[in-house]
Amino acid sequence: MNRSLSILAGILLSATLVGCSSSDEVDQMQQLTNKVDMLSDQVGALQSQQDQLAGAVNDARAASDAAYQEAMRANQRIDNIASSYRK
Repeated sequence: MNRSLSILAGILLSATLVGCSSSDEVDQMQQLTNKVDMLSDQVGALQSQQDQLAGAVNDARAASDAAYQEAMRANQRIDNIASSYRK
């Protein structure tokens, strides 16, 4: 993704050098460059947020597995107690 943005930024900068004959075109190119920079920042923030969420999911999965194993052990103990108890 960053490579694509770098290539796009290079193309935009090259286009600004070619189109220097009009100040309106330069202003438009500067606005587009600013928008690309803003989108790059947003993509970086989203990637960071995705990494945090993936970590939280992995932690929740580990906690769920541990709780499941503990429940299985508890059920086994209850089954052993019930089978050994006779009146």
